[in-house]
Amino acid sequence: MFIRSRHLESRSRPFRPGIRGALGWLATWLFLQFRLLRCPTWSAFSDPASARAVPARLARWSATSVVLLGTMHAVSGASGPAFSSALEVQVQVATPFTYRIAINQAWPLNSFDAKPLPTGLTVNKKLGIISGKPTVVGTNEITITASQDNLPDRTLSDVLTLRVTGAPAPPLFSVNPLDTEVVAGSDVTLTSEAIGTGTLRYQWYRGLSFRGTTYPTDAIDGATSPLLVLPHVGEGDGGYYFSAAANAAGTNFSVPALVGVVLPPTIDTPPADIIAHEGATAWFYVYGNGGARLNFQWRKDGKEITGATNDSIYFFPVEPGDAGGYDVVLDNAAGRIVSSLARLTVVDPVQVHMTHTPAGSIALQFNSIPRNSYSIYYTDVVTNLFDGWFYLADVVAASTNTLKGVVTAPPGRFFRVVPD
Repeated sequence: MFIRSRHLESRSRPFRPGIRGALGWLATWLFLQFRLLRCPTWSAFSDPASARAVPARLARWSATSVVLLGTMHAVSGASGPAFSSALEVQVQVATPFTYRIAINQAWPLNSFDAKPLPTGLTVNKKLGIISGKPTVVGTNEITITASQDNLPDRTLSDVLTLRVTGAPAPPLFSVNPLDTEVVAGSDVTLTSEAIGTGTLRYQWYRGLSFRGTTYPTDAIDGATSPLLVLPHVGEGDGGYYFSAAANAAGTNFSVPALVGVVLPPTIDTPPADIIAHEGATAWFYVYGNGGARLNFQWRKDGKEITGATNDSIYFFPVEPGDAGGYDVVLDNAAGRIVSSLARLTVVDPVQVHMTHTPAGSIALQFNSIPRNSYSIYYTDVVTNLFDGWFYLADVVAASTNTLKGVVTAPPGRFFRVVPD
């Protein structure tokens, strides 16, 4: 848009017809065209055919007149002055910016203005230069003015659109891949999405966990889109995966996703037979493989034991009714396996017999389970079975265990034998 006085002169200014002169010229031209109709009187228009022809002729004459008038205004300089400097510009926040206000005329401009300017920019009103470092991101509509001596017919005004963009930065992930667990042979799709300036480039990586932190390691060939598809995964496909997004400013990595591949469960160490004293402690355990979602269910004599859903089962104190055959069922999404049967045999509680030798030492005898280990404790005052007892020795049973010559028994000393 530009502002000009009613009669804007061109540099050549051959003549200045003005509005009145133009209207007079138009009237004269129309009169001459009507003369060319060769109609003797205005009453000739009463003829229907002539009357119908007149509007079309008038339209052609009017168009001719308007074209000629437009040509004459162009000659007189009524069009042309405009800003030659760009009216849409972009700058990065906090970076130097310079803009010169310029027009397409050779006027000796000496007065400029620009407002409102964003924070960080100023205008030189004599030279028409906007400069500085914008500090706020956003779009600004700035009215710029250029003038020669503030003369109305030598003043132009328009709107400059200045877009202040943020500093370039590496992409940020708005969607991170998620942990997933699938049965071996299934397809896995990991999804990521990053936002950032410029063209974003993607690359997927395998990851490695070290001391509680997971790091990207090996780039996956051909994995250069926001989606990663792993077809027919096997045991070797399990692990951590990263998505990386890059632009001209740098690279960022997504949160790692853990892909778990569920294989049918296996048993490395099945439960073993146990012989336990009544009142002692006993337990079965199993070592199995099958992923994080491996389930356990212990059974006694083929019947499920309520609450026995861990990789081990404890008995304390062992009771005669605990004797029987035990196994455990392992299952996951890929399959099921049952352990071999293990038997718990319950024998009598440990009973200790103490005899004094002629030398003043004490001989301890107790019933034992072959190859089991036992810890021996003593005390001078029996308060209970847990407090005030002192460790004496460990022994491994053969068939009958006797401890001799270890300690001289003062009056009132007591001993305990505890199966390990």
